[in-house]
Amino acid sequence: MIIADDVPMLRDLYRQSIQAFGVDVLAEAATTTELLVHVCNHRPDAVLVDINFGGHQGRPQDDDGLHAAERLREGHPRLGIVMFSVHMTPAYLRRITAIGDGTHIGYLGKERIKDAYTIVDALARVTAGETVIDGALAGQMLRTRRVQDPIGRLTGRQRQALELLAQGRTNKAIADEMKVAVPTVEAYLSEVFKTLDIPASPDDHKRVLAVLAWLRSAGARPSGTRADQG
Repeated sequence: MIIADDVPMLRDLYRQSIQAFGVDVLAEAATTTELLVHVCNHRPDAVLVDINFGGHQGRPQDDDGLHAAERLREGHPRLGIVMFSVHMTPAYLRRITAIGDGTHIGYLGKERIKDAYTIVDALARVTAGETVIDGALAGQMLRTRRVQDPIGRLTGRQRQALELLAQGRTNKAIADEMKVAVPTVEAYLSEVFKTLDIPASPDDHKRVLAVLAWLRSAGARPSGTRADQG
């Protein structure tokens, strides 16, 4: 895999943490240009990219990593891409899940880098074609006031299943986390979809995208306050 961040000390920290789990780091990039060149030269399975790195290329927005990811997807439709940022927002999430067909992509908070296993797990999942969303962002979006009424009609277990689904988990992964059988998870989610009027689909990934689409259409946004985060 390739690490892209414009802070040398952070790149070194990420590399050491990830390599401790046996992941090969083929190259490091300090600019978006370097990232694009390294991907073409090394053909990695995945990249870890800071949304806010790269020199801004003359733009006022601090989102060069996103632009690089969009360009990478055009030429590498199955490249696993894990994006991260200090401040997680639904606006970033909307753009990230709109890259390509929304598969092979992940979005994590930068503090998750301290938990190397979370990063390695996300890299493996996006390489396999999944969508991975930081649990903290998924939880904040579900707790925001503008979606509180429909969410409030769900039971605690149904809401837990929805939050895990919004993180990109399969039914099996949700069942393992909740310590219940897969049919029980299917029953929870069936009620969730009915309550929230989310289109049903047998495909796990399509269901994840449906949940994300529902959250965006409901106007969810994390407030970032301690009280709202529970």
